Amino acid sequence: MSVPYVPTPRDIAFEMLKLANVKPGEIVVDPGAGECGIITLAVTIFNAIGIGIEINPALVRSCIESFEKLGLRGRAYIVWGDLFDFDYSIADVVTLYLGSDINEKLKSKLNKELKHGARVVSHDFEVPGWQPINSMIINGPFRTHRIYLYII
Repeated sequence: MSVPYVPTPRDIAFEMLKLANVKPGEIVVDPGAGECGIITLAVTIFNAIGIGIEINPALVRSCIESFEKLGLRGRAYIVWGDLFDFDYSIADVVTLYLGSDINEKLKSKLNKELKHGARVVSHDFEVPGWQPINSMIINGPFRTHRIYLYII
């Protein structure tokens, strides 16, 4: 099961991190990180520690190059691998832009591994069976986006 690479626009990523109330020093994990735009934003704007998970080696390389160029060594990380193999217990915030089917498949793993109070924020796709504690609509230049916030 794979997800096509569609990056989250920067303004939407910013609103996701803001809605999740990311605090300095917290760990933000982005499964399916792509070129690590969300991770870069979490580290540079919210002063968090960011961990992306990406299976595509070309995108992993792009993340590493971006982190090096921005001087984010030691604060931004990329894991080359399958998002279902990652241990999410380290995360304070998990950001999703994966599709409802993948969210559904990932839900039990997140329920089991995330600590009480961890936040999950999803772009456009709900986590089936979870009730968002907040959601918002953002009008983008080409379409409307919705983000959902869940607290474990």
